[in-house]
Amino acid sequence: MEYIDIIKKMPRIHCARGPEICGKCREYMKDISFSLIRVYLEPQQEARPITEIYVGCRKIVGEYDILKRFDSDKEAKEYAIKYGTDITFE
Repeated sequence: MEYIDIIKKMPRIHCARGPEICGKCREYMKDISFSLIRVYLEPQQEARPITEIYVGCRKIVGEYDILKRFDSDKEAKEYAIKYGTDITFE
């Protein structure tokens, strides 16, 4: 199973219905912070959210798991430096 760990700024996820339908998801859309995510490069047998990332020059749409949420931008940057993890500022 091939995957990439990356730090990306993203909102919290509450449920599969999304912010158009779910009030709690709408609240979570306001809380955008850095998260350490594991993006799987090949489809898996589990239902997961999907995201777009760039691997080299290629845009990849992959399923992901959230491994860690950071309390501040500084904490995310320090983690990226310490562990050599890519961080995206999009």
